[in-house]
Amino acid sequence: MKVTGFETWVARVPYEEGRFGTHIVLRLTTDDGLRGVGYVSNLTPWSIRAQRDSIEAFAQQVVGEDPLTVESINARLLYIFTRIQLSGLANSAAGVVDIALWDLKAQALGQPLYRLLGATDNTVPAYASWNLWWQYDLDTLVAHAREHVDRGFHQMKYRMGGVQDVAAAVERTRVLRQAVGDDIDLMVDINWSWSVNQAIEIGRALQPYNLFWIEDPISAHDFDGLARLNAGVNTRIAAGEVYHEPPQFVRLLENRCVDAVIVDLEVGGITQWLKVANLVGAYGLPVASHTCTEVGAQLVAGIGNGLTVEYLPWAEPLFKEVPRLKDGRLVLSDRPGLGLELDEAALKRFELT
Repeated sequence: MKVTGFETWVARVPYEEGRFGTHIVLRLTTDDGLRGVGYVSNLTPWSIRAQRDSIEAFAQQVVGEDPLTVESINARLLYIFTRIQLSGLANSAAGVVDIALWDLKAQALGQPLYRLLGATDNTVPAYASWNLWWQYDLDTLVAHAREHVDRGFHQMKYRMGGVQDVAAAVERTRVLRQAVGDDIDLMVDINWSWSVNQAIEIGRALQPYNLFWIEDPISAHDFDGLARLNAGVNTRIAAGEVYHEPPQFVRLLENRCVDAVIVDLEVGGITQWLKVANLVGAYGLPVASHTCTEVGAQLVAGIGNGLTVEYLPWAEPLFKEVPRLKDGRLVLSDRPGLGLELDEAALKRFELT
């Protein structure tokens, strides 16, 4: 089996009122008719052209290669000479190709990816990660939280990056907890917006509301500050989504900065994601996915220290079928590979030109 060609698309998909997700999608084809899919959600619009060009350049490198050798292909792609200031872009592009190669590998072996990785269960916990923004008034926040419960979620995340004082943070958390009850896991994402002292003060004030985690409360590169914060509050601290190099995760772990690690596929795709997950597991900590729900669900299900999957519906219309939610868990397909088939009519409808 050899990769014979590839296609890419850029799609802009609405997923809630006034918000869109922009995705760069890759499909690899093989000489025996298999099709492997990978994608990345672009969060910085000015980089779309560079990101797509990079993905296509890396995809060209794997034409003629056997997807079963994905490990060695990934190593080669990541060691293509790149100036250090561009390494994040290179890892991201190589990662999209790597996802598609793993999809092909699992298809060729006739196994769903999660099963190939060793999962014993075809379900995995997932949390709602949209529609609970800090800009919303309390009534809107409560209404959206109840909608998530009605959809079947047992976990959900709200944002408070724009909330800067203790009283406001406590009030938002109080009304959310009151709205969803004690049986729903609530996470809060600060998007690196607080100082260390502020995070400790607010984090302690939020402890009565039994949050599942506080995510990215301070700068991701302030490892000493994260360690101080983690020691200063009882609530689980989560971070890691912006890292794309192994030394960053090593420092996070060695300094005891967090209680849970969030890993993005832009570390270099599935191959590198699994390496980081194993590293985190060696420190006795769990791993959660970041964006890319349809792929992250396979990975979190397939590792021994998987915690939960970030559920964002912003790419769902691009696929003919996606994992469904039942009792707070995503139910994974038994189709080989990622179980994803692109909807070409949707790709054309949402194409960003």
